[in-house]
Amino acid sequence: MRANLNFEGMKQLPTLLFRFLAVAFLPLWTFGLLNAQEVERDLQFVPVNVSEEGGLSLRRGGGGSMSLPFFDDFASPTFEVEEGPEGLVRWTDASARRTATYGLNAPTVGQATLDGLRSDGFPYAFNPDAEGWADTLTSVPINLMGRTPEDNIHLIFFFQGGGRGNAPDENDSLVVEFLAPDGGDQGWSQVWSTLGAEMDTFAIASVHVNQLIHLQDGFRFRFRNHGALGGNVDLWHLDYVLLDDNINPDNLGFFEVAFTEPQFALTEPYSIMPWSHFLSDPTFYMRDSLRSSHRNMSGFQADNVTCGLKVRNIATDATEDFLNPYSLTFVPPSSTFGVGYYIQEPWVENGETLVEASGYAFSDAGNDTAATFEVSLYEDPIGILEQERVGVPDNDSIVFTQVFRNEYAYDDGSAEKAYGLTTGGGKLAMRYDLAMADTLYGLAIHFTPYYDQQSNLNFLLRAWDDNGGEPGEELGEHYAFHQPAYFTDGSDVYAYYEYDDPIPVEGTVYVGMVQESEFSLNIGLDKNTDYNFSRLHYQLGLGAEWTLSTIEGTVMIRPVLQAGVEQVFVGPDEFSAVEPSLRAWPNPAADVLQLAVGSDFGAEEVRFLDLTGREALFRRWTSGSGRMYLSVADLPRGTYLVVVFNDRGDRRVERILLH
Repeated sequence: MRANLNFEGMKQLPTLLFRFLAVAFLPLWTFGLLNAQEVERDLQFVPVNVSEEGGLSLRRGGGGSMSLPFFDDFASPTFEVEEGPEGLVRWTDASARRTATYGLNAPTVGQATLDGLRSDGFPYAFNPDAEGWADTLTSVPINLMGRTPEDNIHLIFFFQGGGRGNAPDENDSLVVEFLAPDGGDQGWSQVWSTLGAEMDTFAIASVHVNQLIHLQDGFRFRFRNHGALGGNVDLWHLDYVLLDDNINPDNLGFFEVAFTEPQFALTEPYSIMPWSHFLSDPTFYMRDSLRSSHRNMSGFQADNVTCGLKVRNIATDATEDFLNPYSLTFVPPSSTFGVGYYIQEPWVENGETLVEASGYAFSDAGNDTAATFEVSLYEDPIGILEQERVGVPDNDSIVFTQVFRNEYAYDDGSAEKAYGLTTGGGKLAMRYDLAMADTLYGLAIHFTPYYDQQSNLNFLLRAWDDNGGEPGEELGEHYAFHQPAYFTDGSDVYAYYEYDDPIPVEGTVYVGMVQESEFSLNIGLDKNTDYNFSRLHYQLGLGAEWTLSTIEGTVMIRPVLQAGVEQVFVGPDEFSAVEPSLRAWPNPAADVLQLAVGSDFGAEEVRFLDLTGREALFRRWTSGSGRMYLSVADLPRGTYLVVVFNDRGDRRVERILLH
């Protein structure tokens, strides 16, 4: 994630050229109406989500290997590639990723997910027919020297196929392999496997470590999946991985009451909004209540489960602690349950007030433009079943960051699917009800690669006022073409796109786009919130009616406002810079024009188009160079579009004036 912003494809188009292009696109738009629709797709790219939550420290045995027990519930940064504490590292080869929103009915919050994506977030092969071995999750070395089969060492883990994501097919598989240390890299052997299936619960597996070739110092185990290599497909999820001795797999006992689902906001309907807008009516935007999900992992009753939440102002370190005074005195064995946190309203049952209204509000952030709070939900000790099991954490808290900055958002920042329209000229409009008047500067959009990156497809930004609950008149005139931008160095990174001119807005406003072609632009779709059904409208081509979306989830489009920030385009950490890949100067030009593209673009040719769309100049790009000089003295004076293409068909556009 980056804080500095600049823009891709944010070039101004003259009104005359836009009108010409609109006429040129008309046959395509009309044809698209025949098969147009809104679509939901499985993701192609979901980067690793790195948590900052705490966990246990490892105990090391002889030779630098870890001693038993080995345990991971994937609630903490335990992959070697993550920026977590060294003492938490459990996995040295982790092309898998930690997730929190994919598993259904998970044992605990946080899982490891294996799929068809490499560790950098892109597919192993941009080919829908490619299959093979994909992700690998390899443990750190473990010291089993001196152990015997009678020690009853078992590997226990929970697994699920699909969950909220794409399920593995019946010919796909998940396997476990053990390493015989004396065999080196050739010492791996398969000891367990299961075939693909769509699962809405987690199953539990047990593998006995009873071979002398494995009972050595330096023993390791790993998970691998075999399936499609074309993206975020054929998903497997792992949770609660435990390797320990004295285990009876027919009589497992887990003494823990754990959180099972993440949380992401104490406000609603917006997960993010400007601080000044929130302060205009904080009781309206604060949730009345919040409910967390828990699981009693034990086969015994749990008593006196008391929960609470803490809010820490990151800027000032001031902390507020709100303990829920009501305890769950009886939690049945091996059951799930919810806990309510009543922030505004009292908790009343059968006429009795169980929890008084808290009068809760965020602490003063110290300024009037932005604020950031760390919110922790926690469980108190679990009555008579509280135990300190060495090497096993309590898994009794979850943490998220509540951010107030100069954009509005409904989504939780994670994209489980992709959304798009399949018609040329299709329009997309998301409704936002603003707390106060402001100035709209641009949109933050998360685009998700889906087999074919759509970075060569055009769209134009749009904004509308309200017309009885649907988009009305367009606000401003916006002629600049933009293209989807993708990133591989952050989690669900948003690209920022600027409107041609700032737009004064108040009350209800709709923001979105109109696309050029019939191909889906694959915008991120958050499946853990659902604001599409009441706020997302789409229009399938010219003359079509506005229609409310029927696809569950929330499209990841966010309006960016002035909101008291002096530099609107610097600061929001989640927005990523869209680096300009074509520059042309001097502009205006007379005799010679110099062009430069980004080093990773791979330019092949350059074309000049006049305002009628006719090609006025064609040149091959200077091979191996990021710059090119063009003589333009013989061209008629006027305005041109300079279009640079690479060998993939991607294009970059800049407008120039010859005088």
